[in-house]
Amino acid sequence: MDEAEFEELMQRQRMALRAVADESETDSKIKLMSIINDMVTDKNKKVQKEAVLIEAQLQGMTETEFDRLLKILKDDHIVIESEPGYLKRA
Repeated sequence: MDEAEFEELMQRQRMALRAVADESETDSKIKLMSIINDMVTDKNKKVQKEAVLIEAQLQGMTETEFDRLLKILKDDHIVIESEPGYLKRA
């Protein structure tokens, strides 16, 4: 295997790793959104952010991961913080 073939192999491996990481992040965002959807009802249009964090932690998510994913969901206008400490579907 020459250097060019090795570099091509490494590039393909990096692309595959990025694809797996992107897929994993998408799965995590779906998981968090599912938790929020389960906690927000027609009667109760919003949910406490802390309650969502606790449920997410019970399902294996770290607080850091929760904060990062929640920021992404807010930036994508999927979830809004209707008032401090409360989350609502957009």
